[in-house]
Amino acid sequence: MTRIPINDNDPEQANTAAADQAEELFEPDPEAPGATDDELAKVKAERDDFYNRLARATADFKNTQKRLQDEFDQRVKYANQSLIKELLPVIDNFERALAVDPAKVDSAKILTGLQLVHDQWLSALKQNKVEEIAPQHGETFDPTRHEALMQQDAPPEFVGKGTVVLNLFQKGYALHGRTLRPAQVVVSKS
Repeated sequence: MTRIPINDNDPEQANTAAADQAEELFEPDPEAPGATDDELAKVKAERDDFYNRLARATADFKNTQKRLQDEFDQRVKYANQSLIKELLPVIDNFERALAVDPAKVDSAKILTGLQLVHDQWLSALKQNKVEEIAPQHGETFDPTRHEALMQQDAPPEFVGKGTVVLNLFQKGYALHGRTLRPAQVVVSKS
């Protein structure tokens, strides 16, 4: 049996080459003892059946691959759909707050409204498993959740406790326990 060169980038040539090799394998020798026309016809029919089944299985596999890839692309494309739907009312409330005439409303009411919108925003994030990372004064420094911006001498109550958070500059956030943005903190010197 000879090797047939195949261009791996051309699936049609690969199928044709595979069929030629299969034909060569299943082609009985007419001069062999006991080889009759009926046996030859049976072997060719079996070969053709196997080839057709292989072609169908290959086509089904390729169609399944394409369908799965399309489904994956759709899932990625619309992955944030539920989060965005929950944040749309927050945007609506911001727009209502911006539409208010500042001359007719006192600053205390504006601040109260902003606090309500802020709470609504945090609630929507919490429902989507986003949690705040806001370490307290004296909490142990965790490099996977905190980013140290500065170091200061530790107050006497924290001496010997290792590196602890002394001050919080900016909150961090995590999604399902994975840090999206670390909290920016001031830490004690070891």
